[in-house]
Amino acid sequence: MFFYFEIIIIGIFACVIFDLWQRIFLFLTTIPPSNWSLVGRWVINLCNKHVIFVNHINEIKEYKYETIAGWSLHYIVAICYSAIYAILMELDIVDVGFVDGMIFGFLSVVVPWFFFLPALGNGVLAKRAPKPILVCSLALMMHTIFGISIGMGYLVFDKF
Repeated sequence: MFFYFEIIIIGIFACVIFDLWQRIFLFLTTIPPSNWSLVGRWVINLCNKHVIFVNHINEIKEYKYETIAGWSLHYIVAICYSAIYAILMELDIVDVGFVDGMIFGFLSVVVPWFFFLPALGNGVLAKRAPKPILVCSLALMMHTIFGISIGMGYLVFDKF
């Protein structure tokens, strides 16, 4: 039971670090954080229309609870990543800590690059976005920070 609690807490912790860093990054660069309302629009549209890949998410009508849905999905996915990391630890593929967390985060960026960006209509590696290199670089940065947060979260729990 404690192990499930640990997975959830570490997933939430890593997601909070992700969100805080995006706000700090906004202050430093004026690059806005992720728009979780659009993610919510995508997930509600997926549930209603059963369409995974849309041409462009902005062309889909707004839904009443899309912001709540987007933020909820964001944290649920973070907990799933934490669970995947835990499974990889059990299989002795990764260990707790900074380096393995960084590698995990670095590798996890394949999900937005090859699934989520295309699902939102931005194409593989954001090729249809106005600034594909920037979008991909931001995804890499954020997933790396997220992975480090997961690895360090498990390190802290490992001490207890």
